[in-house]
Amino acid sequence: MPLKGIMDPGTRQTSYLTFIDAQASGPGAPDNLEADTYLPDVFFAHNMSATGWKWMQYVYGNVNASRGSFLNADYPEISYTLLSQTVQGLMGVQPDAADQSLTTTSQLPGDIGWLQLASIPVGGDTVTLRHDGAATSTLTNTSATGSLTWTARFPGNHTGITVNGTTQPAQTMTVDGTTYTYATVTVTAGRTAVVQVTG
Repeated sequence: MPLKGIMDPGTRQTSYLTFIDAQASGPGAPDNLEADTYLPDVFFAHNMSATGWKWMQYVYGNVNASRGSFLNADYPEISYTLLSQTVQGLMGVQPDAADQSLTTTSQLPGDIGWLQLASIPVGGDTVTLRHDGAATSTLTNTSATGSLTWTARFPGNHTGITVNGTTQPAQTMTVDGTTYTYATVTVTAGRTAVVQVTG
């Protein structure tokens, strides 16, 4: 239910996510590694980045079938899910090719200091995105021409936000029960923008 987004945000959903984590870690754990690949998606979708990262590491550690007793551990889909969880989960990349826009949300857990992805396609453009922790994001439009609109989101209600070092009004939005502080920036070809939250 949390994977498909059919539970309302709140205590009941949080308790159920805790239950899923406990069951998957205990005697009720599936014998099929492919089933475990859904776990990071569930937790990243609900901004439980440390738990999502924990399950990514678990799946990665068991991908090699010769090292474990899991069924289907050599399926290529398992590696593909780790790639998507890096882009959509840890980096929170949501491109909109039709609008030449991109929304990002850093979901780096505390033990990942920074992460960078290059050559991310957004329509006809490409970008490089870097998150430093959960408070700073840097986007470079590596395209030859044109511009795109970037919305940099950060979980939480922060007191301040800067764009390229200049203070902006801290705007917030709530999506599926989670509050984000964000800024929207136009990034032209060959330029870099840095968005950082404080407080």
